[in-house]
Amino acid sequence: MRVSCVIPVRDRAEMVGEAIASVYAQQCSDLEIIVVDDGSIDGTAELVVRRYPEVKLVRLCGLGPGPARNAGVKVAAGEIIMFLDSDDLWLPGHVHRLLAALARGFEVAYGVAVTTDLVANSTFFIPEAGKGREGELLADLLRWCFMVPSALAVSRKAFTACGGFRGHPFGEDWSFLLQLATRFPFAFVGEEVITKRRLHRGSLCCLADRQTIISFLARMREELLAAEWSRPEMAARFTEIGLWVSQNKENWATVQDWYLAMVKEGMV
Repeated sequence: MRVSCVIPVRDRAEMVGEAIASVYAQQCSDLEIIVVDDGSIDGTAELVVRRYPEVKLVRLCGLGPGPARNAGVKVAAGEIIMFLDSDDLWLPGHVHRLLAALARGFEVAYGVAVTTDLVANSTFFIPEAGKGREGELLADLLRWCFMVPSALAVSRKAFTACGGFRGHPFGEDWSFLLQLATRFPFAFVGEEVITKRRLHRGSLCCLADRQTIISFLARMREELLAAEWSRPEMAARFTEIGLWVSQNKENWATVQDWYLAMVKEGMV
């Protein structure tokens, strides 16, 4: 079964080289890599062409991570789609474990990612130990987004059914996962880490201001209100979080800070 790895990137020439190398290190013969360069000006595309001429390269003009992933899937030849952010790495066995989970009759599978937080000088896991779930996960994902694209595998059938990623500048992964969860149960690989993430000052998970979160939550609420499959309490969940965020006076440098604050207050 052919696997396509889609890597969106913008201005991360050296990091994307490491990401590609981690894909090639997988013990999988039928695997293609698509790099979507989303308007880089640091020579990212040139590095990919020079070091990895066999990689499919798609060029965009700064549309964001969601549309970049969609563009990669559009040219992918694989039946199974996996994602890798340009500042993340697949660990040995990543592809094998996700494929084994899908082989149990699932269209979507995910595993654990370990994050080296270079902002707070800490390490954390997504999902946290003992919090990985399998099956119908819509209710769980409404509480919080506890998986990341770099540790996810979806069939082309599932990706097409949910319409791919939305064009949001922030939180596009949460929206996408909710769309998947309305249609398909999820397989969980298990507690062994399959992905390494690097949270740094240039990460999209760094927060410029509180309004970024508030705008995202309002957008999610509107999406859920408009969705045929949604129920009023789903949109109300994002209204609840938005109100709490607007009233909280803490300073959050990253999404992880936001999450920990919600845990402390019993919001998750």
